[in-house]
Amino acid sequence: MKISGKSFLNFSFAFLFVCVLLPVSGCAMFGSSSSKTDYYTLEYDSPKLTGLNALPFIIKIERFYASPLYNSEKISYRKSDFQTDEYNYHRWETNPAQLIAYFLYRDIKQSASFKGVFSHDTGYAATHSVSGTVDEFYEDDRGKAWEAVLSLDIVLMVENEPDINKRILFQKKYSARKPCARKNPKAVAEAMSKAMSELSAQIITDIYKTLQGKI
Repeated sequence: MKISGKSFLNFSFAFLFVCVLLPVSGCAMFGSSSSKTDYYTLEYDSPKLTGLNALPFIIKIERFYASPLYNSEKISYRKSDFQTDEYNYHRWETNPAQLIAYFLYRDIKQSASFKGVFSHDTGYAATHSVSGTVDEFYEDDRGKAWEAVLSLDIVLMVENEPDINKRILFQKKYSARKPCARKNPKAVAEAMSKAMSELSAQIITDIYKTLQGKI
């Protein structure tokens, strides 16, 4: 069948018009596809703390909060001073505040250093509570090697203490920087896991020593 030049031209314009209207992923014949979002989490074994006999206290992990700069599932990074940025297609599984609170809860529970450990939403009564703020949680690209930066502000309080001056047992800042093995978000998650493991061990030890002195 012979196709006239005019018909071929009309067909070409129609085909081009359809491809322009459709999403890029719709024109599959050109090999285009929509961008896929990758999700990351922390992954490490709970710190093994030896020589800690269980204390007769019940710990409640309160809801944690994150600095406005890092209150997002998007992975944040810094390439220069006074400037922050975020990946569009690389995210944490959940907000850093929830991520840190969960792993600290898990690690304290796994340490078997206290009579009981509960999260804030269980409704169980506790003798002491741990709350915190994630001050820093980002990928630092300003040096020769990338680093994962983690800073936490942790508060240990006595529950049901009417005297506000006796309620706070300590408020302390914990910080760690860990180099990334490679320059990609997966390596950042790996380095951040190492940073959290280190800080978690320090936090548990400080809580234990503080409460041990209350017996």
